[in-house]
Amino acid sequence: MKTPHLVPRNSNSSYLFRTIIPQDLIVHFNGRTRFHISLKNVSNKETQYVSIFLKSLVVHLFNDIRMGKSLSLDDIKEILKVEVRKSILHSNHIYLETNKYDPKKIEDSLVSVSSSEDKMKEKLKQDLKTYEGMLDEKLEKILTSLDIEFDTKSVNHKKLRRYFIDLYLLRFDFTKSLINETGKTDDDFRREVDEKLKVSLFPELSVIDSCPDNKYVSPNSIHKEESLTPHQSTPLSVGIKNFVEEKVSIRTSSVDEIRHSLSLLIEEWGDIPIGSITREMTTHIKGHIMKLPRNRNKNPLYRDKEFHELIGMKIDDTISVTTINKHIGWFSSFYEWSRLHGYCDINPFRGIQLKKKTRPRDERDIFTEIELKKIFQKDNYIHYTKIERGRYELYWTPLIGVFSGLRMGEITSLYLDNIREIQGKNRDKRWCFDIVEEPDRDDKHLKNRSSRRIVPVHETLLDLRFIEFIELLKKQDPKRKRLFQELKYKSGSYNQNVSRWFNQKYLPLLGIKTSKNNFHSFRHTVSDHLKQKGIETSYINELLGHSSGNIDESRYGKGYYPDTLFNKCIKRISYQTSPKRWLDFISLKMEWDKIIL
Repeated sequence: MKTPHLVPRNSNSSYLFRTIIPQDLIVHFNGRTRFHISLKNVSNKETQYVSIFLKSLVVHLFNDIRMGKSLSLDDIKEILKVEVRKSILHSNHIYLETNKYDPKKIEDSLVSVSSSEDKMKEKLKQDLKTYEGMLDEKLEKILTSLDIEFDTKSVNHKKLRRYFIDLYLLRFDFTKSLINETGKTDDDFRREVDEKLKVSLFPELSVIDSCPDNKYVSPNSIHKEESLTPHQSTPLSVGIKNFVEEKVSIRTSSVDEIRHSLSLLIEEWGDIPIGSITREMTTHIKGHIMKLPRNRNKNPLYRDKEFHELIGMKIDDTISVTTINKHIGWFSSFYEWSRLHGYCDINPFRGIQLKKKTRPRDERDIFTEIELKKIFQKDNYIHYTKIERGRYELYWTPLIGVFSGLRMGEITSLYLDNIREIQGKNRDKRWCFDIVEEPDRDDKHLKNRSSRRIVPVHETLLDLRFIEFIELLKKQDPKRKRLFQELKYKSGSYNQNVSRWFNQKYLPLLGIKTSKNNFHSFRHTVSDHLKQKGIETSYINELLGHSSGNIDESRYGKGYYPDTLFNKCIKRISYQTSPKRWLDFISLKMEWDKIIL
């Protein structure tokens, strides 16, 4: 019988079982397209039968993967733990909303809870099937969000449904005990749940009193901690501290961003050992992060609520896929660092980021020529940039941005000597912005290595007397060092005042603010403008400080000469509202000698 999955080894003395992984399942095998199993210990007479048996197993395996993940006991435990947390919050809300100083209000609250309990018991007694149907609708949403197969006829699903009913009945007694102030705690309720359901949801409660210093032990990792080395038992907080301390060359705001992301690990599981986190646990934290609200720490509705309280709420305006992937990206970076330093054996967060439905270039809108006309219309611009109050940065930063594509941080951090005449290939000097990170200036930072570049100054800026403006600043204050000296350094940059003015005040005043445009849209505008004019990508990348993606250019090539970049890019930036009508920027020209001196 011909068996293509049975192949002889090189020695011809034994065989290999070989199977090809179907194209649609390769992603589940980390990119592998096939695998082999040695049959050297199987006699030649039996190899054919064994290979057929293995082939059958493989077919079942592939089918199981295609059908999706089935509901397991571990899944049931995780779902129940979340529901217990919700029940505790629900009971505490009722208790805290009861006026405990008014005996009548206490009695009313107890009667209300008891009434709800009686109704539920009566419904379970008279029409259990209808109640289970209502529960199934809730469970379907939960299981679907966790990518778990939904089968109401499976034994585990029926168990989960029964557990939910028992939990809700226990909740009534807990709520009444809180209202009566019997002294029962949240942990007492958890113990009751464990005793009633008998699924060991909170094993840490049985060992926490015997742990040194009452150190919290995560139920997710309790089974694994026994096999950890002392190094792998290092708490998350210690590992995060060591990881962040190695980030010596990044700005303060980036450090804060890393700490914020990694703190979510502790919020999810507590300060557990680094080596105790498993691949299975990452699924849950990813699902929880997806439920977090935007601007959690700023929004008064959410900023005082703890992590698990938030994920138990119904929140419509949740964080974006980009933000979710940023958090997971830092989780993965931290665990890759931890793996290399011996804190863990694997990086459990590798490859679990969400797929983005939009291309990066579609995440931010460009400014149309009509919008640019509104932004730089003389009456609007001169009035709102507050030139008469010396707010020079409000006047110049948008103009520099729209004629160079420089990042806001690159503009606001400019020193006067960063704007200088630089020799070109043809010996002609040209005014340029020298975008460079300087070791002796701690406030100067570049986003990446590609950001180091020379950007010629556009003729329109020169026509608006930009160089004259700089010379007058020097004359007014010979000790002045920075272009926009008045800007304060906050959270690792000089951006705050300019960003708030342009993004939160000026664009909304003009009626053109959307969730997809802000100052950074100038970079996209410049990029798209040059692309539509047929400018080669390599020149646009050089102008904007993007990596070329070409190893020869990135490693061995030098940047273009200023006059080359001027002729290829800067000179080609000219905005029109129609084929024969250009935007009027010259009307914004100011008499700087009258304003500054």
